[in-house]
Amino acid sequence: MPDNVDVLIVGGGQSGLGMGYRLRQAGVPFVIVDDRERVGDVWRARWRSLVLFTPRRFSALTGLPLPDSVGYYPARNEMADYLEAYAEKHALPVLSDTRVTAITRSGERDGRGFVAETTRGTVHARAVVIATGPFQYPRVPRVAAGLQPEVVQVHSTAYEGPEDLPPGRIAVVGGGNSAAQLADELSATHEVTMIAPQKPWFIPERILGVTVYWPLKLFGILSSPADSRISEYIHSRGDGILGTQAKRAIRAGRMRLLTSRVVGAAGRELELQDGTRVEVDGVLWATGFRAHYPFVQVDGALTEHGAPRHDRGVSPVDGLYWIGLPWQRRLDSSIIHGIAADSRELAEVVQSRVRRSGRLEG
Repeated sequence: MPDNVDVLIVGGGQSGLGMGYRLRQAGVPFVIVDDRERVGDVWRARWRSLVLFTPRRFSALTGLPLPDSVGYYPARNEMADYLEAYAEKHALPVLSDTRVTAITRSGERDGRGFVAETTRGTVHARAVVIATGPFQYPRVPRVAAGLQPEVVQVHSTAYEGPEDLPPGRIAVVGGGNSAAQLADELSATHEVTMIAPQKPWFIPERILGVTVYWPLKLFGILSSPADSRISEYIHSRGDGILGTQAKRAIRAGRMRLLTSRVVGAAGRELELQDGTRVEVDGVLWATGFRAHYPFVQVDGALTEHGAPRHDRGVSPVDGLYWIGLPWQRRLDSSIIHGIAADSRELAEVVQSRVRRSGRLEG
């Protein structure tokens, strides 16, 4: 671990690597730290059958396309291996198995700005980019504690395959892509009820024989600013579920869909907002994540709820930045495709900040 660095990037997933690529192009010295043993391990830890809902063309970072040997929709290990190859190809300085425990202000007298305490030691940085993403702390409703111990409960982050849940009646709680994929998978071996907070928005994978992402790109919808009317409309609709496999399973009677919120639980029953009660032998919580950045100990960096305070990735704290957040700058900020534009624009801001703080190292 170096004692000093111009830019410290926290997180070695696709956002951190994409940001590192841009800083390398700009000639700004940086180090990426990641708490996993290998680049790509964040993907290797997901469930076995996971495939991205974005096609190969829209799942690559700038500077290296995904090889044709990768499936049209990349699988988890294909994505993990790609990120590892990306870091190697561009010689990105990634310090793996390194966890950041605290980031604090160091004062501006030395021109470095921040002190990061890590499991490998202390590093001073002029600027810090948080690239850990929003998917860090699993969110499970408090009412889950009301279920009796015999009911097996698993969050999607800990799920590997159908064997993680007991035979019988399984509730998959959530309305996004993960919930739909997992409910469809489990419906082959279990009696599944998918409980979504609102009617799922199923989006066809293809329009006139081509992936739906191409017309979205060609008409400029993917790159729509986060505050545009089209982005706000799509945001208000909730997560779109790419593909209709789960929809077909519902229509065929292979699984049941209930549209309501879980508001209570007791014994072996989930209670829904509309009064429905669902008996379960197991629950798969695909209920997302909450903001959790306990290592960011900088006044003004987080909201009272612990979420990042930022304007298009730029913190009100001078020298602190974020990347990889949904709706950060554009509609596609939440998918790998959006990292290209977000990192390019953010790198320009970071470069300017580092140059103002003094001579670049190296």
